[in-house]
Amino acid sequence: MEVLTQKLISSLIDNNIIKKEDAEIYSYGLKQMIFIALNLITTIFIGLIFNKMFEVILFMVTYIPIRVYAGGYHARTKLKCYIFSVLMLISVCYILKLDLLKSYLSIGILAIISSAIILYLAPIEDKNKTLDEIEIKVYKKRTIRNLVIILIVLCTTLIFNKINLSACICISLLCNGIMLMLGKINNSIRYKYSK
Repeated sequence: MEVLTQKLISSLIDNNIIKKEDAEIYSYGLKQMIFIALNLITTIFIGLIFNKMFEVILFMVTYIPIRVYAGGYHARTKLKCYIFSVLMLISVCYILKLDLLKSYLSIGILAIISSAIILYLAPIEDKNKTLDEIEIKVYKKRTIRNLVIILIVLCTTLIFNKINLSACICISLLCNGIMLMLGKINNSIRYKYSK
């Protein structure tokens, strides 16, 4: 990615499209765009492989709004983040393929437990993204708002007997809960060893 970015930036500078002093800003933006595109292509690819395209999209649509504000564990490098995300999506598709969540009771219990974890722990800050008191309050409110919306969608899918979609949403809540717990553990370990 670094080599590709540098070649593109050099080409833009050589063609007088951008100024040399702005190269670092454009380089950062380009890397972010490439990373997002790579994640999007990979997500679509995994959805196609498992024949779970709609479920993968639903998972991401219900996972991201909570993850953005709730925080939790973050990998230290983009490569580790990418690998972790790929493994998580493959696990989600595998769980959905096996139909492990087939009953209203199991979905309800898992959704309640996951939601309780999210409400109790969120937001969890990261070493690279510390939060002040105002940000903590704002992120908590936004997490709660997004969680309520997603729980309403979950209830709607249950009412209309769309168990596979309900399971998908439930797994997104579970993944957010797990990421928050991992973030809390990671922060505790880091705090312990920083003393």
